[in-house]
Amino acid sequence: MIHDLAGQPGQTHDVACDVLVIGGGTVGLLLATRLAAAGRQVVVVESGGMSQSGETHPLNEVVLLGAFYKGAESGRFRCLGGTSTRWGGAMLPFLETDMTFRRSGWDSEWPVTLADFTAYQGEIERLFGLPETPYDRPEILPTGAAFIPRLAKWPPFKLRNVATLLDAQIKAENGPAVWLNATATQFGFDPGGRLASVEARSANGGRLLVRPTETVIAAGAIESTRLLLLIDRQNDNRLFAPDGVLGRYFHDHVSTETARVAVSDRTALNRVIGFRFEGGGMRNLRFEPSAALRAAHGLPAGFLHIAFSTEAPAGFDVLRSIYRKIQRRDRFSLRDAADLASALPWLSRAAWWRFREKRLLFPDNAIFGLHAVVEQEPIAGNRIGLSPQRVDVFGCPLATIDWRVADSDIANVAEMTRQFVSAWRESPLGRLAEIQPTPPEALGKALSSFGGVYHPGGSTKMGASPKTGVVDKDLRTFRAPNLSVLATSVFPSGGGANPTMMLMMAALRLADRLKG
Repeated sequence: MIHDLAGQPGQTHDVACDVLVIGGGTVGLLLATRLAAAGRQVVVVESGGMSQSGETHPLNEVVLLGAFYKGAESGRFRCLGGTSTRWGGAMLPFLETDMTFRRSGWDSEWPVTLADFTAYQGEIERLFGLPETPYDRPEILPTGAAFIPRLAKWPPFKLRNVATLLDAQIKAENGPAVWLNATATQFGFDPGGRLASVEARSANGGRLLVRPTETVIAAGAIESTRLLLLIDRQNDNRLFAPDGVLGRYFHDHVSTETARVAVSDRTALNRVIGFRFEGGGMRNLRFEPSAALRAAHGLPAGFLHIAFSTEAPAGFDVLRSIYRKIQRRDRFSLRDAADLASALPWLSRAAWWRFREKRLLFPDNAIFGLHAVVEQEPIAGNRIGLSPQRVDVFGCPLATIDWRVADSDIANVAEMTRQFVSAWRESPLGRLAEIQPTPPEALGKALSSFGGVYHPGGSTKMGASPKTGVVDKDLRTFRAPNLSVLATSVFPSGGGANPTMMLMMAALRLADRLKG
């Protein structure tokens, strides 16, 4: 059942539950509905409403202390479904080497195995209507090549919004009690060190006091970290501050276009790297460095892919805009119909490619580039903190973000690109296009100001002990036994893939622990 705390100004509600989930976004709803289906009493508090119309939210305001980090306010959505109302949808598990590879000076040990996550892979694929086919595609490059070709899976647009996908479970009689416009602001502990109560408030004076047995913070990497820091401050900084790990090692993937691609055979290239239609969704090709290449050159995880852009809106842009409206559950307009009509020539050819070639046809005015997405080296100085002066509408301190791209990150991107260009030229793919790398000085300038790709992690990282992590291998905080964190901030390193699928599998794993 869905409640709106903003619709009850001045009223106070007092409820008890088995599990409180803070955050009604992508994984918060996944966790809550699974626990409710197992018979647990679940309360979800979501600080946003049913939807977020703009691309930013006032409660996401932060104080930037370092370089510009665009993921501070953009790419974060406070509403039912959270970022799944906007996300692109690429789903791909990490490679085993993403979690086991060790480099000198890196404090990024994972206390879990890849198998702990992928035990839930099939369930996630079925939930989102993904084909249960392999991710690796070795036929694209010779065996033993320096890069591993992999195909990410993209759910149909209508299935990407988790609030829509799980609508029946959310509204079921035994579903979770979801409170919208309810921002967690106060945390109380009992003498034994267990979290005993959480107060959530609406901007117009509504109050909700929840007394949970277990609490999970699933509010996104930045907000989950801020809430843990707030918990510490409200409890004399005696929980996490003494260990000096919370908030540190904040990282993202660094990414930019690293080369221009001069196409020799457009049709053949479209067949190899074009978005593939499979089942009801799509797949796209990326290349990840092999373990042997990483060991030989000391490279982090990451991937490269060839993408296209258009200088002016075309048929592809019209189609994408309409599908995104479906994802957000927006209404169509007369302008949408007019844009569709003007795009009919390309759409008719694209339809032929869709059914004949099972590929998305490149736009006529496409410009091609090679893009690198590489994990940052975890650095303790990249961190999230609390502002000593700035507060939000509830009087709680804003988050501060001190984040920078290191020279070593830029060097890693340049070397990864150099190795890929060499491998491309030596492979059968070299005849399809010539890759022309970006000059080093331009590459460094672009990366220093790019601002991140919305893959934050590290600031509540998993570890083997409180001295190396904030949460343990089961996502339970070391310093509060009934408080867990479910956000990409628990990932010690960025890996070589988008983190969402890994987090979804972590949600199902956490649900199995809590319902047991």
